[in-house]
Amino acid sequence: MKRLISVSRLMLVSAIVCFAAAGSNAAAHEANSLTNRIEGIVWNPAHRPVPDVYVELQNENYSTISKARTDSTGRFTFIGIQGGHYNVKVLTTGTNYLEYTEGFDVVNVVQGSSDSVYLDVYLKFDKRKLNSGAATITEAIFVQDVPEEARKLYKKGVKDINEKGDKGFAEIEQALKIFPDYFDALNMLGREYVARKEYQKAVPYLIRSIDINRRSFSSFYALAYAAFELNHRPEALDAARAATILQSNSVNAQLLYGTLLRLDGSYQEAEKALLQAKKLSKDTPVAEVNWQLALLYNKLGRNKEAADELEEYLKLQPDAPNKKEIQGLIAKLRRPSK
Repeated sequence: MKRLISVSRLMLVSAIVCFAAAGSNAAAHEANSLTNRIEGIVWNPAHRPVPDVYVELQNENYSTISKARTDSTGRFTFIGIQGGHYNVKVLTTGTNYLEYTEGFDVVNVVQGSSDSVYLDVYLKFDKRKLNSGAATITEAIFVQDVPEEARKLYKKGVKDINEKGDKGFAEIEQALKIFPDYFDALNMLGREYVARKEYQKAVPYLIRSIDINRRSFSSFYALAYAAFELNHRPEALDAARAATILQSNSVNAQLLYGTLLRLDGSYQEAEKALLQAKKLSKDTPVAEVNWQLALLYNKLGRNKEAADELEEYLKLQPDAPNKKEIQGLIAKLRRPSK
C-alpha cells in the first residue's frame, strides 16, 4: 500500500507524525532518516473495505499520538514513526461495528534501517447496535455466488496490490475473466485506480460495479471523485449526491457534494452540504470544509462569515503557503462597507 488517498485538497489529509529523537546530533540525524511506516486496510465482516472511519495511533500507554481517516479503499497510513510498541485503534462511532484495538512493534534491527508494519483489520458487528436500529455508515451488504477460483485470485490480488502493485492488478483481472460481474473485484480496481490518480482507467470499473450493486457507497464516491478530476461535472454531481444518500454521515461525501454544488451555482444546497460536513467533523475539524465555505460565502457577499471561515482555516493550517494572502483577504473582508 502506498498511502491514503490525498490526490487533491478535496480529499481529507491523513495525519503524518514525525518525532525528533532525543540525544546527540548523530542520533537526531539517524531518527530523521527513518521511514518507518504503519499501514493497513480496515475490512468489514463481508471482507469489504470500510471507508471514512477514524484510526488512532497510540503509544504503549494507549495515549493517542495521531489520527487518520480511512480513504475510499479502507486504507490508513502513518509515516515517520520511531521504533517501539504501538497500538492501532479503529473508532467506530456512527457505525454498526465494534471498536478494534491491536498492538504491534516497530523494530529497527540494523542502525539506520527502517521497518514497515502492515495490518489487516477485520471489524465485527456490534449486535447491540444492530438490534437497536442505530444509524450506520457501513457499506450495504452485497452477496454474490462467486466461483471459488475467482474468489481466491481476488483475495490474493488485494494482498498483492498492497505489496507488489502490478501483480495484484493482474490477479484481480484474472478473477474478472472467470466472473465478469464480480462486484468486489470491479469496485476494488476502480478505487485503486482513483488512489493512483488514473481516473480514466477507474471510470469503467466503477460504472460497472454500480450497475451490479446500486447500494455501493464506495463506488459512487470514487466515481464522483474521478468524474470531478476529469471535469465531468454533471456526472460527478449525480454520483456525489448518490453517495450522500447512501451514507449521509460521511464527511468526505458531504464535502465533495457541497464543493460540486458550489461550482454548479446551487449555493443554498451547497451551504447545507458543507455545514453538514462541518458538523460531522467537529471532533476532528477538516480545513478544506472551512475553505469551501469561505469561497461560498465570499461569492454570496457574506463577508463576515467568509472571514470567520478563513480564520478557522488558518487555525487548522497555520503553515499554509498562502497564509499572508489569506490574512490580507480576511482584513479586507472585515473592513466596514462604505
